[in-house]
Amino acid sequence: MAQSTPYLGPDGVDVWSAGPAAFIRFKHATTPEADGERQPIIDDRAGLTVCFDGRLDNRGDLLRDLQGVTASAGLGPNASDASIVLSLFARDGDGCVKRLVGDYAFAVWQARTRRLFCARSPVGWRPFFWIRKGELLGFATEPKALVEGLALDRKLNEGAVAEYLSMRFTTQVDTFWQDIQRLPPGSALAAEDGRVRTWHWHTGPFPQTSHLDEAEHVATFRRLFDQSIASSLRSSRPVAAHLSGGLDSSSIVCRATALRRAGAIDTAVLPISARFPGELHDETEWSRAVEAHLGIQASVVTASCYDWNQAAEWCGRTMHLPLRPNVLGTIVATCQRLREDGVRVLLTGEGGDDWLRGSRAHWPDLLRHGHVGRLLREGLVANGQRSLARRLAHVVRHSVGPLILPSERERLLRPHLDFSHVAPDWIRADWAREVGLQDRWQSDRLPVDLETVWQRQRYTPYILARRHLNVDNVIAFASSEGVELRHPLHDLRLTEYLLSAPGGLFLRGGRRKHLLREAMRGVLPDAVRLRDSKANFTTPFVDALLSQVSDGNVRRLQVVQRGWVDGRKLAEYLSAYRRWSEHGRRDPLPAQPLSPVWSAVAMDLWLTRAFNG
Repeated sequence: MAQSTPYLGPDGVDVWSAGPAAFIRFKHATTPEADGERQPIIDDRAGLTVCFDGRLDNRGDLLRDLQGVTASAGLGPNASDASIVLSLFARDGDGCVKRLVGDYAFAVWQARTRRLFCARSPVGWRPFFWIRKGELLGFATEPKALVEGLALDRKLNEGAVAEYLSMRFTTQVDTFWQDIQRLPPGSALAAEDGRVRTWHWHTGPFPQTSHLDEAEHVATFRRLFDQSIASSLRSSRPVAAHLSGGLDSSSIVCRATALRRAGAIDTAVLPISARFPGELHDETEWSRAVEAHLGIQASVVTASCYDWNQAAEWCGRTMHLPLRPNVLGTIVATCQRLREDGVRVLLTGEGGDDWLRGSRAHWPDLLRHGHVGRLLREGLVANGQRSLARRLAHVVRHSVGPLILPSERERLLRPHLDFSHVAPDWIRADWAREVGLQDRWQSDRLPVDLETVWQRQRYTPYILARRHLNVDNVIAFASSEGVELRHPLHDLRLTEYLLSAPGGLFLRGGRRKHLLREAMRGVLPDAVRLRDSKANFTTPFVDALLSQVSDGNVRRLQVVQRGWVDGRKLAEYLSAYRRWSEHGRRDPLPAQPLSPVWSAVAMDLWLTRAFNG
């Protein structure tokens, strides 16, 4: 297992074993406390050993909380995050996770009771996979460590593959490998006496903010946002921040710069911007507006053409899906530049669309609690261009509908299933029935009971499984290049506050991210703060697919040959984009979806180089 994923440990690999337990730590030190750390860490007196991957963002709070035990545990202000977790577990046991804020996955071996405890943070991207094979329990950061390290028989989980190919991946625990499971975010695992139990521990209580007015909400958001930025900047080396020109990444760069200039933080962020002159997804206009506003100059990288040979090599070497075309070119160039500059941490704007976009999910709550006047004001203003009758009908549908119609409630609470619960037309209907695709979608339920429709819809980003497929391989690639990605907008303290903030703060007059825009007033240039457009990253997918797949050979893909996907439909979709490209890309984008073609080609590459490789 230690030899299976060496790319995860740019700073070395440590192995520990005692009796029936063994830990392997692939070291990637990005904080001052981790530089000289050796893991796993052992507490002989308590009979505990911890292996910790990640970062704690509330170290100060935890050290103060542990003052009664720090003297005997040897914890000082420079204690490693793993040591803090070990001391907290020695005191609080499994309940210690309720005190942790950060991006982490960890395992604790309790030698005296021969019990293993593992946990993942509710937000963040530290993956955790596990398998039960006879009397052996194996766990790892990546499936390859289990498949190769434990010499597993390669068995395909067609149900999970079907979810991926249908563009609606909802399973919380399944992977493409039949016997390998994922521990979901905010969940824990315990193994003892031959039994394995998993549960979701992130269940609240969550902050109550109904007593705050709008000005207080704006101030609260800014305070928590500043706190998350400061926490994300803890590093032993320079820190970069992605500057796309979008509202989220620009907010992080501008606010971090303002905090540095005010003396509130010591670390200056180094903005890095990917630019695509002449392309639909180019955001140079807005990233330059940020540069002019701050009086800075970002480090600029440009993407290269999609390299299919590099994608195939990556699949075979790591058993990950290939990086998507809108990611591969930029992440390669960005990591190369960061490596040249001695940077190991990159902040991103990931999470803004998850937590700040807003929706109408609070309208049923307004109606149920008798706030009809507020509901009408929001609903009529949001659709001001329509007739009064159509605006009223819109309000009724989105407020009354979810309370009385299951279909409308499903549409609101599970927007990631934006078609009826039948297989989309590119998936073979008989295969969809065979793998129980509809039942798999229906099993996607909240693991926590929340009071309002708004909160239930807001909790979805914590458990949205399709994000794993979008980020697992990106995180692994960046780590293999010695770069750790951090996401201030995924800070637990911030997201739990946003879970309870009123819905009208997010979607105001048809404009999304109202709370962020107000909190960034005077911080962002108005050209960015008031921006309503988003970059369209269709072109990189078109270029990559047209360079690799013809309308004819798309039918020779394994996913077509196995009877999973309709090759004629894929060829139809691809042909539409080929015509659009040949006509100079001046016409509007075709109505046909392109994502199913990418998923089919990506899965074909994964099957060829990773599963069968």
